[in-house]
Amino acid sequence: MESGSLALLRQPVVHYGARLRDILIRVVTDQGCQRVLPVVTGSLRRDPMVEEAMTTLGSRALPVFSDLRPHTPFDVVVALAARIGGERPDLIVVIGGGSAMDAAKISSLAAAGAAADVKALLALRAIPGTQGEMTPSPVSRAIPIVAVPTTLSAAEFGMIGGATDITTGIKHIFKSDTLAPDIVVFDPWLTVATPSDLWLSTGVRSLDHGIETVLSLDASPYTDALALRGLTLLSNGLRRSAARPEDVAARHSCQLGVWLAACGIGRIRYGASHGLGHQLGAAAGVPHGLTSCVLLPAVLAFNEPVSPERQAWIAEACGGSGHPASEVVRELIASLGLPTRLSELGIDAAILPHVAESALGNAFVKANPRPIASVNDAMEILRAAY
Repeated sequence: MESGSLALLRQPVVHYGARLRDILIRVVTDQGCQRVLPVVTGSLRRDPMVEEAMTTLGSRALPVFSDLRPHTPFDVVVALAARIGGERPDLIVVIGGGSAMDAAKISSLAAAGAAADVKALLALRAIPGTQGEMTPSPVSRAIPIVAVPTTLSAAEFGMIGGATDITTGIKHIFKSDTLAPDIVVFDPWLTVATPSDLWLSTGVRSLDHGIETVLSLDASPYTDALALRGLTLLSNGLRRSAARPEDVAARHSCQLGVWLAACGIGRIRYGASHGLGHQLGAAAGVPHGLTSCVLLPAVLAFNEPVSPERQAWIAEACGGSGHPASEVVRELIASLGLPTRLSELGIDAAILPHVAESALGNAFVKANPRPIASVNDAMEILRAAY
């Protein structure tokens, strides 16, 4: 008989199948907000649908912050935290992908903690324990956030966020029960402008969320049900999106899949695909969607000896019943026209020992279902992924 526990922590309000122009003004009016800070990915700043939504706010909209970069470097966090401290918004609206979401979340945390430099930011990070658990950041986010994702990263649901110290190349995790945005707006029409490879690769990132939720040491019947349904919606939606990028219904299916597959973010411990991916991204500048593309099949194969039943569930949910989950997932990723090996990304194999060594301190690597106790263990996965 299995036993365990699960904390049902605060969940955001989710508007799905909705248009941003209709929802945003309603939210701002309902909450009585007068100073709204838009944080917008640079490529979307002049998007007609974004501009239309911002126009509805009138004088309540503060100047847009769009100095965002992949992997959320510390200098971006410090700059945005300074804007938050100086402008004192009563609402932040973040539009974009995972790096934009993490920038808004961590910067609002930094502003609450008056963190104005790297040393102060490091003092706010979550500290990993010996079993992959994380001591939360010592401050809480205070300003409400509306998240409008245009990729499938699921960062909008995360009570964790990652930011990179570019001097060391290490990505640090920040965690708080208040970190996740308060309201999520899934506007599938807005995502049609998202480049197809970015849409699909971040979708694989959310597959990774769902898969490592099912395989987690903290898995429960509740998270199993949500994650497995999310995997089915995502895998089907991604295949349809790859065939017809303009298919808004397929994008809607992907967004619903992200919502369900993200049920474990910040609530359960992930494994080595996430943990190694954090360090690979920081060391080589590889976007998280692509780190999942190249690492997830190898991590599944590594974990198969300790999780055969659950891997069978994963294979079935992804449309490959009766086949090894690692093969089903690799074939799905390849069918989307995405890379499945590190060598396809032009990664120099010489950096892999550094990635392996830096990953040993990562909370998710420590929580992998099959223990990773040494650099050699991590290198076994990285070599298989190469």
